[in-house]
Amino acid sequence: MLIVLFGLVSWGCAKGVGKAVCGDGTCTAPTEDLANCPLDCTPAAECGNGDCEPGETADSCFADCDPALLCGNGEVDAGEHCDGANLDGMTCAGLSAGDGTLLCSTSCRFDLSSCSGTCVDQCSGEVYSRCNGNAVEECQRGANGCYQWLQTLDCAGAEQICDEADGSPGCADSCTDTCVSGSHRCFGNLSQDCATGANGCLQWNDATDCSATGLVCAFDGTTAVCEAPCTDACDSAGDGMCLADVRHECVLGTAGCLEWQEDQDCVAIGRYCSGGECLCADACTAGQTRCNANVIQSCTTNTSGCRVWTDGTNCAATSQICNDASGTAVCATQCTSVCSSGQTQCSGALVQNCTLLGTGCWGWVDGVNCAATGKLCTNGACVCDDQCDPGERSCMMVHYAYECVQDGNGCWDWGNEDYCMLQGKICLAGYCITL
Repeated sequence: MLIVLFGLVSWGCAKGVGKAVCGDGTCTAPTEDLANCPLDCTPAAECGNGDCEPGETADSCFADCDPALLCGNGEVDAGEHCDGANLDGMTCAGLSAGDGTLLCSTSCRFDLSSCSGTCVDQCSGEVYSRCNGNAVEECQRGANGCYQWLQTLDCAGAEQICDEADGSPGCADSCTDTCVSGSHRCFGNLSQDCATGANGCLQWNDATDCSATGLVCAFDGTTAVCEAPCTDACDSAGDGMCLADVRHECVLGTAGCLEWQEDQDCVAIGRYCSGGECLCADACTAGQTRCNANVIQSCTTNTSGCRVWTDGTNCAATSQICNDASGTAVCATQCTSVCSSGQTQCSGALVQNCTLLGTGCWGWVDGVNCAATGKLCTNGACVCDDQCDPGERSCMMVHYAYECVQDGNGCWDWGNEDYCMLQGKICLAGYCITL
């Protein structure tokens, strides 16, 4: 009875421990052999006999399973897809690679170059690994050209188990449950169920390889199923499209393809849809003001991010009117304009301009003093008081000769004085001549 209890206790503690357990169906070298555990170690699986037999790997029995010696022996050994003409019963169709002739490469990997079709990835191709039973597998590009789970480490050969509780699968002496019993998921294109694995803990176990039949795995929130591959409906996640004034966004759907999903009703936020985006129909420019009757309105940004007119000061409250003739709306006293924009007039020698006054009305404001430049104010502009005509000549008495020239203000006046008497001459018709 004590022996039985001890055996039960020992078996109960075996969960999560990667030590050899006789009777578990695995011949774990070097602890187990044909002599001490005939239940697991049959005569056909004996390390050192020169044959790489089922249950033996390069990790557990390198002497028999040296990869460098095995490829080319005509047998499909551990870690090999094929060997020479031995394809292990596999065909192009079996690899979801269409019709044609499946070949074997010199490195004992499947060669799909003569197959007509394409395959479906088991996993995404990202750099990550997983536990599959007590083996560590990595997602690598397989012989069929698609990404597959390939074994990189056999923990059982080191008398350990595979554990991935910390997110980094590796060999360890104990393990931790990584999922909830009975749950399902898609892992790449593998349909997986959560159940007790070879390591004695709850782990994700492969249920169906959807990629083997050219299908993909789809999870509906409860169940993982295999279905036909989908087709992207749009180019890149985040792209936008307008249907009427409703924006749709390109997102990754549950089937693993890009699809259009309704994102925003642009009208509901005071916008319109164009070019895949909700855009503003701005009513004004930032900083702009205007009069709405006697109310000053300012251009502001609303909660939708669009610019709209917003009521501000009511000028009527102070017995004034709103005036935006200057481009800026202000409250001004009621007045009457005496001129119009652009008009000018003369006030003596001053040019007066019609200007918008602070009252909001147009009135006369002094401008240029024409006298300062020797000119006259005529019809609201400074004009020359010309004293002569271009090219004209004149004499002052008989002593001085003058020519009509343009002065610095652009006006014509007598200049270039010539004193004829100094030359012993007299002035005649504007020239110094000799008597």
